[in-house]
Amino acid sequence: MRNALERAYHRWATKRRIRRHGWTAIYVGDYQSAPTWAYTIGFHASLGAPEVVVFDVPMASANGLFHEIYNDLKAGKLVMRDKEAWRPGEFEHPLIWREVHTSRLYDNDPENPWLGLAEDFAAILTPERGAIAAFQLVISDRDGHFPWEPQYDERLRPLQRELYLPTDAASASRYR
Repeated sequence: MRNALERAYHRWATKRRIRRHGWTAIYVGDYQSAPTWAYTIGFHASLGAPEVVVFDVPMASANGLFHEIYNDLKAGKLVMRDKEAWRPGEFEHPLIWREVHTSRLYDNDPENPWLGLAEDFAAILTPERGAIAAFQLVISDRDGHFPWEPQYDERLRPLQRELYLPTDAASASRYR
């Protein structure tokens, strides 16, 4: 009974934040083990825009990123395109937008619900819009190399999943 009440409260509170602010975020992990990630809920419902996921970014930084993205999308200053660079103020190197492959979404990959609540809330809040799309903000290593480049620091690979690759290709290839 208590778990059902907690889930109901969580759904209510999430809907309230989305109605009030246009979006909210979910933070997953403890930064002690990999992976740790954050993603948005509400971009799809509020703006008709893709949701956003980022790995290995502390909660406060992820929240700042999401806030900037939401405001820029709402103002028409930002259009997410696969493989395009974006440089928010606090990052030394640009980040790269990568479209999350449909095989990575919850309905297609139930073992790895990377954006599970975003998909659930899209179905609740705006079922007429259909399934969500999502983009991953990919962070470079300290030298500015990305996971698909051979110079990328392999020690960082477990921290940042490659959601832009199909589930079967992710294990077969590292550089795309």
